[in-house]
Amino acid sequence: MMVPNYDSFRSIQHFWIDPEWLGRRMLFLSGPRQVGKTTLVTTTLCTEKAAYLNWDHPRVRRTYQRDPDFIATLTAEWICCDEIHKRPRWKDILKGLYDTYQDRFRFVVTGSARLETFRKSGDSLVGRYFHTHLFPLNLADFQKTDTAMAANGADLLSMAAETEEVTGLEDLLRYSGFPEPFFRGSDTFWKRWSHNHLDLILREDLRDLTKVMEIDKIAHLVDLLRPCAGQLVSYRNIANDLESSHNSIRRWLEMLHRLHVVFPVTPYSRKIRRAYKMEKKWYFMDWRVAEQNLFENYVAASLLRVVTLFTDRYGDPFSLHFVRTHDGAEVDFLLCRSGKPWLLIEAKEGTPEVSSAVHRFSSELRVPCAVVTRRNGIAKKYVGTAIYALSWAKLGAILP
Repeated sequence: MMVPNYDSFRSIQHFWIDPEWLGRRMLFLSGPRQVGKTTLVTTTLCTEKAAYLNWDHPRVRRTYQRDPDFIATLTAEWICCDEIHKRPRWKDILKGLYDTYQDRFRFVVTGSARLETFRKSGDSLVGRYFHTHLFPLNLADFQKTDTAMAANGADLLSMAAETEEVTGLEDLLRYSGFPEPFFRGSDTFWKRWSHNHLDLILREDLRDLTKVMEIDKIAHLVDLLRPCAGQLVSYRNIANDLESSHNSIRRWLEMLHRLHVVFPVTPYSRKIRRAYKMEKKWYFMDWRVAEQNLFENYVAASLLRVVTLFTDRYGDPFSLHFVRTHDGAEVDFLLCRSGKPWLLIEAKEGTPEVSSAVHRFSSELRVPCAVVTRRNGIAKKYVGTAIYALSWAKLGAILP
């Protein structure tokens, strides 16, 4: 079992405290429930116990009510405000702390879906923070060096072909990338943890965030999605099964997206003849939940992490799509940078065969393509093309 080194977390820490990136602003860190935000912050930044302020705890709230300037007595460099977004007037509280103590302390604010949603309302904190995300563990977290973003997709694939493979892929596929089940390394524990994790999200976060009442139907919707992760979903069939409307299904999926249970991949249609433009594909953030297309769901979640962290880190908007035509030609994933095609990815469980669709879309979009596989020891560039066959253990090792 591989163990990530929290002192060299490539995905965030190498850039989140860089003065060039963060300056003196607050750091907002959000991500799925139980993904390890508190552990990462308390082991890397807020190592002094007194500097970790959990605003769910009555003691912290009472201390602030008695003396709003109580942090003046702290000696730590970093102050962590965890779950502060659950408090009334939380933005005003943060604004006051930051404006008063920004020259003395650094602030990190952690939370899950509600932080990401609530920070978008109002403007009292504008100009006072940068936002980044924490995702489930992945191959990059077992590396000890940081890799800057390649200038283009072709350079990235060339670099991956020369990269030493990183072990740990099979453990990630088996136990997911959430720290607790991953480190336990037990199928039974993952099953129990996964059921409890989803129940907490639906019974607590969903109700608090949306006030929706159809919890049982939404739980059933999750079950219906398990066998069809990465496939085009028939909203009509799902609506019939749940005795609900199309609009309800779409609304519930967006709620689950906001709660980091599932995420969409949208079709890309520019410059593609007879391109499919309709529905999104849906994948699970915890890829282990997918009953079919496990490796594809894992790659999708990995690429979501890539486009999000590239956007967080460098400021250029990256996005994740799939490419499909009405005659059935398809490539699983397309990464776009500032709206322009950047890299195609096709996920193969076994032999990385190059389909006619890969050749077609790589040529039409004028971007390289990697056909990635679960197997080890694969690194091949096809002569006269910008197409590679690669083990994911190589490509995944150099992605954020």
